[in-house]
Amino acid sequence: MTKSWQQTLLSSGLPLENDIYLHLSKRGCIGRFEYSYLKPDENSVDREFSYDIDTSYIRGPYFMHLMIECKYRHPGARWVFAPAEYGGPDELESNDFLHVVDDFMAPKFAYRSRFPRTLAPLCSKGVELLADGANEKTITQATHQLAYGLAPQLASSIEHQVGRLLAADMAFFNIPVVITTAELFRLNAATSIQKIRDAREIEDVATKADCLVLKYLPGAELQRYNRKVLQAHLDRSDAKKLKAAFNSYTKDLPHWYASLAADQCPRAMVIISVASSYAGLDSLFGYLDELAVPSQKLKDEISAQEKELQEMLKQLQKHTKGMPKGRRAS
Repeated sequence: MTKSWQQTLLSSGLPLENDIYLHLSKRGCIGRFEYSYLKPDENSVDREFSYDIDTSYIRGPYFMHLMIECKYRHPGARWVFAPAEYGGPDELESNDFLHVVDDFMAPKFAYRSRFPRTLAPLCSKGVELLADGANEKTITQATHQLAYGLAPQLASSIEHQVGRLLAADMAFFNIPVVITTAELFRLNAATSIQKIRDAREIEDVATKADCLVLKYLPGAELQRYNRKVLQAHLDRSDAKKLKAAFNSYTKDLPHWYASLAADQCPRAMVIISVASSYAGLDSLFGYLDELAVPSQKLKDEISAQEKELQEMLKQLQKHTKGMPKGRRAS
């Protein structure tokens, strides 16, 4: 039976943060406890906020920066998420959780868009289930801590890349990660209210997971905060150096910053459960290692995907070519 002091210590979150920090160190990460930043509170007064662990994992030409918020939950707690699919109206790609900054260097990260693998199933909104009811705040609080910490980190990545502050040109990954002791579940695609009412166990309507990718697109308040942080960075930066190093899809630097604030900050987060093992965290590192040094198997998958895409384009061109000009234009 857990003693009162043990439960109090565990509930503080410190033991979980320490365990994760040690595990990351064994993986070769270099970091620190707590990263703090300023953001307005509910009274529009700037206050200090933070997330738990800030660490870096360097592999090949990539500076992989992990932003980690830890959430210790009592045994039996479950986080249940609604399902989502990659692509779709939001055009969310499998590597969007990386938040890559490579716009001030060459060559670029090759796997931003189409990629034959995913880290984990995609989900959207989530809720915590406890023995005495549902808690809608826990997941939101954890993700908010990371969401508001991302803009300052992106600004730092840009500064390092433009100023060539590292020994070599490196693409920066900024990866928000929530690590929890709660169990993770993703509702099955065909789950309905009636199916939930008829189910005996949660496993009848949801699939358990060690790792999920959470779609997270910035709302109006976060976009405003992002614009403020990134505009401040733009204003204090050396304009000539920025323009000289800039190598992106647009030549309009202010437009690029505005798009970053509105659409990319953040796009997605990683949610990992360590309720029973570190398998979810290890799968993240396995995925990152494959991106840095692709295996022959991954290279073959990428080649097959490109071949399939080219074949689809040929078929589309062939179909379009045979259409009357009026219909082709429409």
